[in-house]
Amino acid sequence: MQASVWSPFRYPAYRVFWCCAFLSNLGTWVQDVAASWLMTHLSTSPLVISLLSFSSSLPVVLLSIPAGFWADSGDRRKILLFAQALMASSAFFLGLQAAQGTLSEIMILLLCFSMGIGVALNGPAYQTVLSELVPQHEQQSAVMLYYMGLNITRVVGPAVGGLILGFAGASSAFFVNAFSFLGLIFYYWIWPIGSKTTHAPEKFTAYYQKINSQDWKILFSIHNLKLWVEILAVSFSASALWALYPVRGRLELHLESLQYGSLLGCLGFGAFLSAIFSRHLMNPQRTWQSLSFAYLVFAAGETLLALADVYVMACLAMVLGGIGWIILATLMNMSTRQLSTASHLKATMLGVFLSVFYLGMSLGSVTWGALARFSTSSKALLVSAVFLSLCSVYKYVRKS
Repeated sequence: MQASVWSPFRYPAYRVFWCCAFLSNLGTWVQDVAASWLMTHLSTSPLVISLLSFSSSLPVVLLSIPAGFWADSGDRRKILLFAQALMASSAFFLGLQAAQGTLSEIMILLLCFSMGIGVALNGPAYQTVLSELVPQHEQQSAVMLYYMGLNITRVVGPAVGGLILGFAGASSAFFVNAFSFLGLIFYYWIWPIGSKTTHAPEKFTAYYQKINSQDWKILFSIHNLKLWVEILAVSFSASALWALYPVRGRLELHLESLQYGSLLGCLGFGAFLSAIFSRHLMNPQRTWQSLSFAYLVFAAGETLLALADVYVMACLAMVLGGIGWIILATLMNMSTRQLSTASHLKATMLGVFLSVFYLGMSLGSVTWGALARFSTSSKALLVSAVFLSLCSVYKYVRKS
């Protein structure tokens, strides 16, 4: 890896942001393990368990686009502070109720929905901030370094979550996540980047008048619309693994807490491998080829998870899923960023990306959960894998 990849760390604002984001992402993965584990104790229905993913994704679908427009026209610092505080308080109340033994399926879903609102408000503004902390020529490296840190937390977070779950209980995992937001809250409180303000209506009007017809043409271009359809189809298919791995791991393979936590760790390890070999796996000149490969690898992971009858097979399935997931998520995100560079609606376009992506995740979670409820989780995973394989073939043949 070339030294230039690490060059964004020379900038104190980015360096501190990266560390705070790393701790926050670590806490998120710790909570994911605890929430899905606790849900499988409260219910054995695949449909109910899949609603955990649905409840977190739905707010992102509904709010990402208005949140993006708000971030483009408003004070991003205040938006980010509010979003982080909302997520932290939701995680704290999850921990409090778990400690008191009063946490039910409905309360988990409601508090996860509340956290999803925070994610929706945070996402577009957060994405634009990431590339503004360094000069233009360092932005690609800054994004790559951020995703590298995210991939590390995908490996470490679930393992830490499994340990906390096994030795201290689910409530401790929720409290750890609540406190993990404090770093970013403090960072945004002293944020060194200037923000637009919305104290006066005329300032919003002035911003709105800056938007011209070209901005709307970019937003609703044919290329963008095709990209959104593809994102919707792929995220719909890929959601099966996220929605049903708790059913396969906890209820059908009867894994202990440490083994269960390591499943997400294996997915994170696959994502980390993708980041290390990103120059070979993510070819910007042949994005269609890289995405086709990613869809096929993720489908292979879903197939192996469907057929897994031992822990080791499930781990290998999650590694494959992680390899495919980070390639498709990163390239789709970067495609949206490239399209938004010439527009005043940068955060809005990133909001559309998040909304479409999580729409597929939300619809898919419920669909695959219902299919698993009326057949089996393995059949649902296999159907999803077939659909994603067809997307891979179509992408490769069309070369677009």
